[in-house]
Amino acid sequence: LSFAQEPHFLSYPALSPDASKVVFSFEGDLWLAELSTGQAMRLTAMLGYETGAKFSPDGNWIAFTGQQYGNADVFIIPATGGDIRQVTFHSASDEMENWSWDSKEILFRSSRFNSSSVYKVPAIGGNPIRLFDHYFNTVHNIAPHPTSGEIFFNDTWESLRMTSRKRYRGEYDPDIQSYNPNTGEFKVYTSWNGKDMWATIDQQGSVYYVSDEQNGQY
Repeated sequence: LSFAQEPHFLSYPALSPDASKVVFSFEGDLWLAELSTGQAMRLTAMLGYETGAKFSPDGNWIAFTGQQYGNADVFIIPATGGDIRQVTFHSASDEMENWSWDSKEILFRSSRFNSSSVYKVPAIGGNPIRLFDHYFNTVHNIAPHPTSGEIFFNDTWESLRMTSRKRYRGEYDPDIQSYNPNTGEFKVYTSWNGKDMWATIDQQGSVYYVSDEQNGQY
């Protein structure tokens, strides 16, 4: 009976900046849990699915992808719960990616220009601006560096739509890359003939990422 009451298929977990809480998706809604107690409360009850939630660096907000009106858009909610505000309104698919370090802008990827390009929009709402203009067509997994101005990213189908395909080796293997909109400098940080993806950066600027280089597992 105890096992039957446990929730299953929890997805898209994200820690709060102080690591005291985790937000996650369950049965199409967002839930917030205290790590010290394990108690969870539901944050959303919208139509469609709410996924990809992330805390702002100041810990005050949670931005996420919602399908309230059919297509994916970016929404924002106070980290303690409350009124939900829609941030993007395009008919294309807009999906939450990350926050700027000052918590003032939301970074999202969209199909409004090509297969997948990335934009920034004020958290209070406004006109989205494309982050950088280049020949890449599937930019995703965006992570801004806190000091250098670089924007880390992936750019292959394998790290965008085919992460479930293990041990692929070929020209579409993703690497950890960065582009600096301020200087125009482009860098490639990894060269493993496999999958290097999902970069995340801490406040000191250390870059962490997932790879299958060690034993074929992520």
